[in-house]
Amino acid sequence: MIVPPSHLRPDDQMDPVVVKDLRKLRVLLLQPESCEGEELWQHLNRIGCLVRRNWPPPEQIPQDIDVVFVAARPLVEDNIALNWNADDPHAVLIAIVDYENPIVVEKMLRFRAQAAISLPLQPLGILSSVMLSVNNHRREARLRLRINRLTAKLRAQRNIDKAKSILMAANKVSEEVAYSTLREQAMNNRTTIEEIAESVIRANNMLNLLPSN
Repeated sequence: MIVPPSHLRPDDQMDPVVVKDLRKLRVLLLQPESCEGEELWQHLNRIGCLVRRNWPPPEQIPQDIDVVFVAARPLVEDNIALNWNADDPHAVLIAIVDYENPIVVEKMLRFRAQAAISLPLQPLGILSSVMLSVNNHRREARLRLRINRLTAKLRAQRNIDKAKSILMAANKVSEEVAYSTLREQAMNNRTTIEEIAESVIRANNMLNLLPSN
């Protein structure tokens, strides 16, 4: 489930990001104290992001975070845990890498990191990485939301069709009459036809569980 950060309108979390939106982006920097970490923190502040730091990673990534920068090597070498939902992330994940270790790269692939920056820090390109990653993430979020809505719509239609079949078989009526019955019950109970269909299916399932005489 996609949960918009509390400081944004729900639709804002999926709107494309432009440069003027940088001051709305909340960044979490997960990196041990170091000169490179301090430099990255300063650079992110300079480009306008709202940055907070934490090490080791918290048990849960806060919901009001848009971008997470994480030092990749300690996750592997020091076995540091990062609780990250790679299938449905609420934020962008950008890896900080100091050398190309195949195990570290594989770890970031499993986390489905959107981008990577290398150390020693090269400030040129960080802004582009943030902008492109956030916009790609929001585009994916819009696609997931659309898929979820279509899936819910298909599931509801299957339930309606099943409820119609139950009424048709039980009352020997046509499909049109069965649908009209569902719609009338929805209106009378001030609910949706999908809810009535689910009620019919549940009632039918319970009747099928009763022992026969």
